[in-house]
Amino acid sequence: MKKSIGFISVAAIILLLTGCASMSKEDCLVTDWYETGRMDGMQGKPRTGLQSRAKACLEHGISADRVAYYQGHDEGLKHYCTEQRGFELGRQGQVYRSVCPVGLEKDFRAGYQNGIKSFCSEDNGFDLGRRGQAYRYVCPPEYEPDFRAGYTRGKELYEYESKVASLKKRLKKIERKIHQNEEALYSGKLNDAQRTEVRAEIRTLDLEYREISLELKYMEKSRPLALNQ
Repeated sequence: MKKSIGFISVAAIILLLTGCASMSKEDCLVTDWYETGRMDGMQGKPRTGLQSRAKACLEHGISADRVAYYQGHDEGLKHYCTEQRGFELGRQGQVYRSVCPVGLEKDFRAGYQNGIKSFCSEDNGFDLGRRGQAYRYVCPPEYEPDFRAGYTRGKELYEYESKVASLKKRLKKIERKIHQNEEALYSGKLNDAQRTEVRAEIRTLDLEYREISLELKYMEKSRPLALNQ
């Protein structure tokens, strides 16, 4: 089954953007399985990506064209499994899922290893941790210590700033509640029992506000060293 490399069917685009879970009966009827496989291959997705799609279509009583999908997937891998793409994947710190066939594996892995070496620096480790992203343990042993040192510093900073932001958000929320209660208290619309209840709530909110403010002051004294550099 020969298809134009430049052609992408509308159905294949829908599958790519919306995923298999939303496949309707019509999607299954019009899907170009060769093109869908080729797109998956060009993105380095494993062949197992067909399984959930095939299952969804089978529920509509329609069988996926596995042969066409696999043929398209093999064609897509020819464009994905290059040394340059391997380098790009490694440089981004992404995990390689061993999708390339034997004939293309060597060049892809060579590029991937060079990309990983570029990725696994202390500065990149810090940036990854600073964004709160997970480390996928892709760095070779000789680069691991420096990368992890940077990652740990970045993650510490991320967690510190996230907690500070959360506490400040709580303070804002408490301020709004206190303001609302004070407006209600002096509106003249409450009876004695209601005013007593509102005053008690204001005291509770005020106590919580002071506790959070003290916690923020303590955190300021224990701020990560990275913030002082």
